[in-house]
Amino acid sequence: MLRQSQALTKLINMCAMLQSRLIGIMQRELESQNLQLSIYCKQQIEQMVSNGVQRMRTSQVLDHAGHIMQAERNLRALVNYLGEFSKSAGTYPSLTNSNFDAAMSNCPNFWPYCSSG
Repeated sequence: MLRQSQALTKLINMCAMLQSRLIGIMQRELESQNLQLSIYCKQQIEQMVSNGVQRMRTSQVLDHAGHIMQAERNLRALVNYLGEFSKSAGTYPSLTNSNFDAAMSNCPNFWPYCSSG
């Protein structure tokens, strides 16, 4: 029972650390692109990160360096996609709530955050 509790605690800590790391990457990427998101957009991306970490946990890849690196690359690509979308919508450096929703409805696959269509 104690081992199960320790394993669960370790898993929870791994999830929290990865989620924190990914949120930091997202914030740095937004800053580097000078992309300004509304509170709604930031909350949506943070929820996508949370869901992505849970997807990684379910797939049992939280401790696989290759999957973590892919998640980091795909998060940067997702932020870049949103920046490009705002440019094509003529709202750069801001991304409006409706443009965020439109971008996500046509979002390519950025595992583990979203899948095609």
